[in-house]
Amino acid sequence: MTTYTGYASDDGWTVVQAGTFTLNGAGGIDTLYLGTSLKSDYSVSTASDGSIHVDSVSAASAPLHATLQNMEVLVYNSNHDYTGLGGLDVAFFDGSSSAAYKKASSNYTLSATGTGFQALAKDGTGLYTFNNIERIQFTDKSVALDFANNGNASLVAKTLVAVFGASSLTKADYVGIGLKYLDQDVNTTSAQKFADLMALALSVAVPSGSHPQVVNLLYTNVVGAAPSTVQAQPFVDMLDKGTQSLASLGVMAADLVNITAMGIPQSGLAYTGYTL
Repeated sequence: MTTYTGYASDDGWTVVQAGTFTLNGAGGIDTLYLGTSLKSDYSVSTASDGSIHVDSVSAASAPLHATLQNMEVLVYNSNHDYTGLGGLDVAFFDGSSSAAYKKASSNYTLSATGTGFQALAKDGTGLYTFNNIERIQFTDKSVALDFANNGNASLVAKTLVAVFGASSLTKADYVGIGLKYLDQDVNTTSAQKFADLMALALSVAVPSGSHPQVVNLLYTNVVGAAPSTVQAQPFVDMLDKGTQSLASLGVMAADLVNITAMGIPQSGLAYTGYTL
């Protein structure tokens, strides 16, 4: 009988051929993937020593007899069905606008996965996976996850950094205002929504619409230092001559913001004051 041992990190193994084996996940949240087979194809039981036995029950498949130690999750049906081990509550959400929880966000660690996000309960009692989910609602705040393909969360994050500075990303009420505005924007393209939000943000940050003030604001927030007169003048000229509007110049600047390097898509964007 073959024995496999994991590491202190979160590990995953995929069964490519049935057989008899022992698998020790060691540390972390460890997962055994059982391919396309269904949950009903297996029996799962706990032995007296605390190990988990997974045995195939379907006559249509080759027999599998697995002894699991320090393992937390079994995955079936091409990642669409789960079993939590050792008292772990496991759930999978796919293709919905939002998911809601009756606990505060401080009870979970939220992180990006290869296909979406997962929320791990800090007390070790739950693991929840989200694919194609835009927002997660906790009792104290919500988290926006729609970053792919210039989703609204991505547009809000870039706009806030460019107009109000990177520190504004921690102001959940600012994020909520931006998301509400974009979610209710009737324009169909993300490019037009981006311009709409940028125009609104700049009207708040620079009510006068002063071209030099706008250029100085955007340049400082994106580059990290105020521009010299020589550096600012080409952008002021664009605005003065009408080759760029305030919104289009703002979008140009915001597109230089690397929210991935800031860790935003990996942790989600927290917001308050608005429910999708």
